Amino acid sequence: MNQSNQISIDESFRKIICKDVQESTLMEFLERLNQLNYDETSKYLSGLVYLFTRKRWPQLGEYLLKMCAEHIAFYEIIKWSYEAYTYKERQKAENSVAVFDQKIEEAMVNQISENQFQEKESRSNYVNSIQRFVTCLTVLSLHLKNVPLNERQLYLRRNLIKGNRALESFRRNNPGIKYCKGIILPFKGRSQMVVRIIDTEAQSFNTKKRVPYKLVVETVDMDEYEEREQQLVTLQKQLSIDSQAFLEFDVMHQFDYTVFEDFLQENKDKLARQQIINQNKKRFDQQFPPLKKELIIRRRSCIDQIQSYTNKQLYEKDFKDLFKQEDKLKHSDKELDNITFLDQIANEYPNKKGTIEKIQKQLNDSKIIIQQQEIQQLQSPSQNDLKNGPFSEQWEDKRQIIQSNSPYGQFKSYNLRSLLIKGGDDLRQEQMMMQIIKVSEDILTQVGLYVKSYDIIITSVDSGILEFCNDTMSMDQLKKSMPSMTLKEIYNSIFGDNFEEAQLNFILSLTSYSLLQYLFQIKDRHNGNILIDNQGHIIHIDFGFILTIAPGGFKFESAPFKLTKEYIELLDGQESCMFQLFKSKLLLGYLELRKNVDKFAFILEAMKIDNELPCLEKFDMKVFKDRFKLELNEQQLEEHVHKLVTQSANNKYTKYYDDFQKLTNGIIP
Repeated sequence: MNQSNQISIDESFRKIICKDVQESTLMEFLERLNQLNYDETSKYLSGLVYLFTRKRWPQLGEYLLKMCAEHIAFYEIIKWSYEAYTYKERQKAENSVAVFDQKIEEAMVNQISENQFQEKESRSNYVNSIQRFVTCLTVLSLHLKNVPLNERQLYLRRNLIKGNRALESFRRNNPGIKYCKGIILPFKGRSQMVVRIIDTEAQSFNTKKRVPYKLVVETVDMDEYEEREQQLVTLQKQLSIDSQAFLEFDVMHQFDYTVFEDFLQENKDKLARQQIINQNKKRFDQQFPPLKKELIIRRRSCIDQIQSYTNKQLYEKDFKDLFKQEDKLKHSDKELDNITFLDQIANEYPNKKGTIEKIQKQLNDSKIIIQQQEIQQLQSPSQNDLKNGPFSEQWEDKRQIIQSNSPYGQFKSYNLRSLLIKGGDDLRQEQMMMQIIKVSEDILTQVGLYVKSYDIIITSVDSGILEFCNDTMSMDQLKKSMPSMTLKEIYNSIFGDNFEEAQLNFILSLTSYSLLQYLFQIKDRHNGNILIDNQGHIIHIDFGFILTIAPGGFKFESAPFKLTKEYIELLDGQESCMFQLFKSKLLLGYLELRKNVDKFAFILEAMKIDNELPCLEKFDMKVFKDRFKLELNEQQLEEHVHKLVTQSANNKYTKYYDDFQKLTNGIIP
């Protein structure tokens, strides 16, 4: 689709969100949509579903049903988006919601072209299998929260192996039905059918509230699979009794822990056994204390040895590496003076005194501090990782190795996808922000700046699948892996001779995200939400606090954007040429973004129609547009940019928030 057609469709979209839209305008817009290809159509579907849930236009409903019949990926986007955006109506058991649910299913099962599917029953069973598979992936994310930290990686891999066996069983039990060769998901392009999970690449991420995990899968095109099936040599594995369990759970529509009742009971038994072991270890240590103080570190309880031996007997040989204990890095940072810190905040926010006192009381609890220190130690990288460097293994190299050893590696449509599975997290707001970032990416890359967008697939109101950012590491992880080093020292150490290139990439990306932070009021800017890639760019993730909302309900992060002392040092100081380049790029990016303010306003206006997203409840379009400073000429805007830089540079509230995150969550500033 060329740019003029894109503008024309966007203009039509803006017209139909008006209160008094004419039927002819709506029909004209739908006619334009019919001319789009697969990827172009996918871009609009989620927004159209949201619009339908608010406007209930019959013509738009018919278009969506037509798309359900056209492609299974369209069906998934429409079904999952409709479920997410009618969450409140479903709680009230509104009949109109259930009626359209049924129509979506019928459109998929009954109206799809005969050359793609043959039997209605098979189609119905297949879409149910997709739902069960995706639900099991997301429920696994929820369940990982109940698994002890040191067991999560093992538990994750064991369950993903079950998922792999389920895929193999699925193929064997449905011969001759081409779409039953894998699980189709609405990815970009035609390589959409998940045929294999690479369980060795799975990785869980331990946050305070939930445990998302990285999932790496191989995908191919369904039509190419059918063409190659006769020549394909699949992996022959002995299927165990539980091999099909991943697809055969009787999953409820909404996520429920009772779905995994057996797993939960098993985990409770494990926890009970672990408590007994811990008690026995404590008694052992009391009865047999070490003779010398220096031997405490060397001595190991005999119960540890027995437990280690038992674990090795219980699990497969390929999990040996998962039992190796990571070296714990000594925590040498000085304890933060939280009383002084919170007193400073209280002075700035006198109306929040009660809330701050509660925080202070919680932080003074020694148990909380000890717990956070333990979590930080568990999440610290091993010494082996430090020897190899944080970016020693490139994603492209890994992809080539996996593809060369894959039974699907010869497929022209072969793709290795890295995903992030999130359960228990409402991603609707993040998806909206990602639309804004994609628009920003199109604008800013044209003037040489850098922004990274990623795909988000909403699978329910509280779960989803995100594209994983490969070849990245959070700034928090980076600092833990290279302790006592400043950001500039880390860049020098990692990039070496390529430092200047990495430094420039840092500037080009910092410029973009600084503007986005200010214009869209992105908060929660701690180092766990900021990534560094292997080229030196920074990438922001997690947009749970934007526009009118902030963590805790009051804004610690009052600076226009994050510009810390270490950022400034990496730019060679405020008097350097690099810092002047940063300011000139800020002006350039600002000018380009404000030319396109209507594109951003359109996205927000469309999502604001009867919306329950927290960031839009108190949203004021005038206040939003005021930040773009449309009334200023270029010289005046340059002065405004310099003012923003001055307000942001080494801002004390930015430091307070980073210190707060370190104290409460162990995130290194």
